[in-house]
Formats: sequence, structure tokens, C-alpha cells
Amino acid sequence: MVLLQTHRWPAVLLGIAASVVGCGRDSANTNDPAGIAATESDTVLPAAAINAPPHLADEEIRVTPPQPGTPESVLLQIIRLSQQPIPESDDLDVLRAARRERNTEIIALATDVIAQTHSNPAKEQVFNTAVHRLMESTYQLALQGDRDRVDELYGHAEALHDRDPASRAAVEANWVVARFANEQAERFDKNRLSWLQSFSRQALVFADRFPHEQERAVRLLDEAAASCDAHALIDEATQCYAMLREKFPNAPQAEQAIGPLRRLNLPGKRLDLGGPTLDGGFIDPSMFANRPALIVFWSTQAKPFLDSASLIIRTAAKYESQSLQVVGVNMDTDETAVDAFLVKSGADWKNIFHTDPARRGWNSPVASYYGVRTIPQLWLIDARGTVVSTTVQPRDLDAALARLIPLRAAR
Repeated sequence: MVLLQTHRWPAVLLGIAASVVGCGRDSANTNDPAGIAATESDTVLPAAAINAPPHLADEEIRVTPPQPGTPESVLLQIIRLSQQPIPESDDLDVLRAARRERNTEIIALATDVIAQTHSNPAKEQVFNTAVHRLMESTYQLALQGDRDRVDELYGHAEALHDRDPASRAAVEANWVVARFANEQAERFDKNRLSWLQSFSRQALVFADRFPHEQERAVRLLDEAAASCDAHALIDEATQCYAMLREKFPNAPQAEQAIGPLRRLNLPGKRLDLGGPTLDGGFIDPSMFANRPALIVFWSTQAKPFLDSASLIIRTAAKYESQSLQVVGVNMDTDETAVDAFLVKSGADWKNIFHTDPARRGWNSPVASYYGVRTIPQLWLIDARGTVVSTTVQPRDLDAALARLIPLRAAR
């Protein structure tokens, strides 16, 4: 079976506490997420630690270890195993092998506990803890590149949901699968887009299945939407932003999704964009009715823009003589820095830039209205003022403009 890193297990699982738990441990211990601790022998606990009746509050209760062969005893083995330190070594392969061996053993033991408890409602807390241990270890092995464990991770999430869609185990399993896909997207550039697509799917699944888990559902949708948006996965980003709006309308992230959704839905629509310019003029939406245009969102503080600035400027200049108009939407706060860049680069675009410092940078009304979160952004507008694309990459700009300008010349 499979599971993930869980975040909100109960601080005290009383069904286990009465048989395998010691008191006084830090429940935030990463090796003891349920707040339980193993004991080698009988342990004396204050009565209040296990919610004893008031008349026993000042007495002591002796808790004995679980009987051998019981699910609780196997769970205790898992806890002890997880608390054992990894042998010290400077050899990464040795360390990986040791972790792999331990996680594999934990998976076998947790699977045994799950088999003994999955159909026993009285053992649900033991079952949940075993599922947590199983998923945690499978997650770690999957991160090491074990393809079989990746398949198990996803398979367990589905199996636990089928078993009981309202269970804690189902929630945690689906959560870890979504976080795993996100982790993979961050780690592997070569396969990032496919993992981002997987992440967006899992975020949508989690939010659809467990809307009562609002905090985590919103977090997943917001992260997936922003990541897919930044990598021009339009359909995936749109779906995640839309679900935020639909299922969690009162969340701050739902309000913040309005702008990006407006931008993602721009292609095929007339552009509504305007504002004061750096030279004291004004950009009006009517300016985009007669000539094709390139809109460039940029900043002297954005390294991705600076890395591609010369290419953008050179390519734009090539088509300006063929009727292209270029409008910049600057996202700086310092007017001096903007002037210096324009002089040095030779870019002679009209630039929307507010005199009011409170409306500069990421507070730019245009950027806020359209939910612009990354720079540079290149938008193409045809001669009728209709948006053609808002996701052109600098390396593709020449080809995109070559398609746009001849279309107008032939009309």
C-alpha cells in the first residue's frame, strides 16, 4: 500500500495509547506523528494523560505493552524501527540503501497491521496510523525513483478512497499523492510539464473529493494553478482557478483567481488595456483597433526579463517597420531605473507607468486586473484589437509575429 506525508494526525490516539504509548513525548516529533511513543516495559502514566476519570486524576495508572502478534504490537515495532538512527556514513549510496531497507521493512509491517484492522471499526485509529506509516515510507521510496512505489502510491490512494471516501486514511492518501506530483515537478525540469499536469489533476481530485478539507484543497489548487499558469498550461491552470472560485468562493485565493482567469480567457476577445505613460501621455484601448500590437510586461528587477530583453527588443524592432506597435507595461517602482534601462537598451516603446508610487510594481492596475504574476509576459493583439495570445515565449516571438503581421498585410 501507499501513503503520504500527513500533517494533521490527532495528538493522542487513545485506541493505541492504552496499549503502546508512553507519555511526555513531543507530539511534533517527525518520527511519531500521532503523538505516541514506544516503551520497552510497563510505563507509569499520570491518569490525566489518558483522560482518566476525575476520581483517578491524582493516582497513577500502569500501562502494559501490547500482546505479541496483535496489530498494536506490530505498530510498536514500526515506531521503534522508525526511531532507530541511520548508520553514519559519508557514502551516499550506503545511506540510501539503509533508508531503503528501513522503509521497505516498515511497509511490510504496516501492510500486516492494515490487513488485520481494515475491516474492524474498533481498530480504525490503529488502521489510520498504519496507513500513515505505510504512505510515508512509500512516499520516500518513490522520491528515490522506485517506479513500482510510485504506482503503489497512486494505487493506494484510489483503494483507500474506494474503501471509505469519508475516511481519514482516504484524505491523507490523496493529499500525499498530490504533494508527490508537486515535488516531482519541482525536482525534474525535463519532465516538469507532465508532472505539473499530474499535479493539477491530483489537486482537482482532492478538492472535488474532500471539499471539507478546505485549507489543504485551496492550497493545492492555488499552487497547481499558479505553476501551470507560469508554464503556459492554460487548460490546467484555468480548471484549477475555476474550481477555486466555484468550491471555495470565500477563500482569499478565490478572490485572487479572478484576475488570472480574466487573462487566461482573453484570447479571442477585445483587449481592454490602458493607462498613463512614462512620457506623460496615455494609452487608450482604441489604440489597438487599427494596428497589430505586442504588449510586453517587464521590469528591470526581473532576471527572466533581463535574460531575454535583447531578443525581445531586437525581434520587436524587426516588425515595427511593418506596422507593429509595441506597448510596455512596466512593473518597476523606481522611475530612474526604467529611464536608464530604456536609454541603454534602445527600446523606444510607449510604457504604461503610473506617477502614483502606490500604483507601481505589482500594484500596477493592469497587472492586478489581469492577474499577471510572472515577468516577462508577451501578448499579441491583431489589427482588430483582438487578443491572439497571452503566452508567447521570447524564443517563439519571431515566428509568432511572422504569422501575425502577414495576416494583416493580406487583408
